[in-house]
Amino acid sequence: MMTNVKKIPQCLLGRMRKTLWVLLLLLVCVMPVSAELLVISYHEASHVLGRDKDSKAMTLETSELAAQFSWLKEHGYVSVDINDLLAAQKGERPLPEKAVLLSFDDGYLGMYEQVFPLLRAFDYRALIAVVGSWLETPANKPVMYGSEPVSRDYFLSWRQIREMVKSGYVEVASHSYDLHRGVLANPQGNIQPAAVSLLYDAKTGRYESDKQYRQRIHRDLQRNSDLIARRIGQRPRAMVWPYGAHNRVTIDIARDLGMPITLSLEDGKVDINK
Repeated sequence: MMTNVKKIPQCLLGRMRKTLWVLLLLLVCVMPVSAELLVISYHEASHVLGRDKDSKAMTLETSELAAQFSWLKEHGYVSVDINDLLAAQKGERPLPEKAVLLSFDDGYLGMYEQVFPLLRAFDYRALIAVVGSWLETPANKPVMYGSEPVSRDYFLSWRQIREMVKSGYVEVASHSYDLHRGVLANPQGNIQPAAVSLLYDAKTGRYESDKQYRQRIHRDLQRNSDLIARRIGQRPRAMVWPYGAHNRVTIDIARDLGMPITLSLEDGKVDINK
């Protein structure tokens, strides 16, 4: 059985202060035994906001993150992890009445420096979704964050990731090896998410075939799964789609590669048994 869990982007949290938490309660994951699942998608946490307009929208001040964790705790929310989701999916045990899954995308350094201490303090669990090609970038070379070069120091090291995983507070999810980018998708020059678009070759005027597309996605997800297994000793059980972009093909491939839980950025209800 397959679950595609829908997440709430963290950047919305700061914009909807008083009304957001009511809206969050409307996102329900239907389990074999009735239970709510609140999934919150975060990116960067820092004492200083991001370096530009786009990164500021995805950066949460550490004090604000602590305030959100406090709100969740005060209102009875219980942190759950992938083990809990899989157990509920199999009908082995229900989720807590107010379950919350925390996801931190992209593997920023703030996860270790800012978020990890908060997870320990609140006794919360979290996913970190990592992009393999970014983490494998040599220390003396920049990470290509879209079209923008970013210092490798801005991201986690594998040593830091292993420490967090060993603590039991963090599980690593796949965020693809090299699908966190846009690709040329048509003759008009539109750039679309790599995970859900057939590549268009401007020189030949041809699109990649469905078979080539499936092979490309499978190769990428397999590569990241192999990398994570090699670096931390365990394969990812969850796939977090870059930009939230996914389709039936990508979900099936993730499932076949041992990732029965996938997360998107869509709002709404989801049946964990589908």
